[in-house]
This record gives sequence, C-alpha cells and structure tokens, in this order.
Amino acid sequence: MSTFNSYLAVDWSANSSPKAGSDSVWIAWLSQTKDVKLFNPRTRIEALDIIKNLLADSDGRVLAGFDFPFGYPKAFFDSVGFRNWSELWKKLSERVEDSASNRNNRFEVANYFNSLFKNDGPFWGHPMPNDGRYVNLPFKKPIGYGIALPNEKRSIENLIKSAKSVWQLNGAGSVGGQSLLGIPALEDLRKFVSTSIWPFESCSSKVVLAEIYPSMYIIENTEIIKDANQVKTVVKKFKELDSSGDLETIMNVTNKLGGPVCTHEGWILGAMA
Repeated sequence: MSTFNSYLAVDWSANSSPKAGSDSVWIAWLSQTKDVKLFNPRTRIEALDIIKNLLADSDGRVLAGFDFPFGYPKAFFDSVGFRNWSELWKKLSERVEDSASNRNNRFEVANYFNSLFKNDGPFWGHPMPNDGRYVNLPFKKPIGYGIALPNEKRSIENLIKSAKSVWQLNGAGSVGGQSLLGIPALEDLRKFVSTSIWPFESCSSKVVLAEIYPSMYIIENTEIIKDANQVKTVVKKFKELDSSGDLETIMNVTNKLGGPVCTHEGWILGAMA
C-alpha cells in the first residue's frame, strides 16, 4: 500500500522578472488515479498560489519535492548564531523580499550574511561585478572554505559530485539564489498546510516537503522544455517507488546519517549513503 496519495515536484527559479519556458518555475502534479499535470507560472508568487491550491484540493497525503538545498554546512550556523535549520528558515523569511514581479533582494541578503564573517564569503556571485553595491559579496569564488569559512559542500554534495554548492548565487548551474528565495516560500507554505520537512522532522503530516535533484534520474523526453521533463520524471519516480514499497526505505536512509544532516544540512531524497 502506498504511503502517499499524490506527488508534487517543483523546479524553482531565482529569476528577477516574470519568465516562462526554459529556466523558469515548473510544477508537476501526479495523483494515484490521474495523469501528470504540468504548470509553468511566470513568477514565484503565482507558483506558490498554484501549489497551495493543489494541496488544498488534494485527498490524502502528498510528497512534495523542491529542487534547491534546504540547509547549509553546519559551521555556517555556528558562525551566524543559528542553532538549527528552523531558526535559519525563520530568519530568511524575515530578511528576504520577493515581490509579485519576481523582484527580490537575494544578493543583499547574502551580502548581509557575508558581513558576519571576517573573510570574503562564503556566498559568492552576482551579476554586477563593478558597481560596488555588494561590498561583502565577492564576484568570484573565495578561498578558505573549510578553514576560515564553512565547508564549501554539504555531506550530500560530497556524495553527488555534480550537485552545485549552495554558496554560488550566479552563473551556470547555480542553486544558491533558488535556496535563498525558496526556503522563505516553504516557510510560508508551512503556515498554510500541515507539513513535515524531510529529513529534519518526522514525516507524519499530510504534506511532506523534501529536497530533490532531478539529474539523479534518467529524464524522459516527452516535453519540449527540459525543466518540464525533469519534474515530470520526478513525480513518476516518486509514485513508482511508493507503489513498490521502496520509498519508505529511501526516506529512512538519513536515520543512519543523523547529526548535522538531520539538523542543519538536509539531504536529497533518493540519494543512498
């Protein structure tokens, strides 16, 4: 018997203006009885509204995957004074501004956190290298990770080598901006519906939110846009694993990892240590 009744996968975006098509927000929804539904909202606010409506109308439990890091290396928490993932999520929700037009302050937020360190970093990358706006946010990758700065990678990124570092905010494949903007969106979602955050919390709520990395899977090629194919593949994989009984085993993998993975860093659902 399956643990979940419906499955959601979201390819998040850090775009600063409304955008559809490639490199924008894509949402896939799959229930036990219906085909995959795809959505391509132009803004993050629109995306969150769609997600809330899907969850409100759903029968039974939902597994929802989002393709950005849910946490950071533990030394970052020690340096900025947060005890765990929950305190960080709340602080990001207080500092991040994300408008209905996608205009946001992710670089300013990263600049603030970097100001708490004596050395450059750990966040890096922005689109305006010469205007002097972000005095604490280096344009290029800094040195000193694991010494004067927190580790460059979480445990999961040491396992999955192709996964990008959460510190990179700009450039090809960067996920740092998505995380800074995505975590406050999830915190808002938590106020709307009963949720559990995997692997930080026990998965007893109606909705379980988990970090995903679609590139782990063989991506189908039924849609024109790559991002659409990725989220479509993930929800189908979720349903397949759930139906076979393997999903529960996969979700329990962090039990043997424990420590910072379950309190600070997070983990990618489907990755086996």
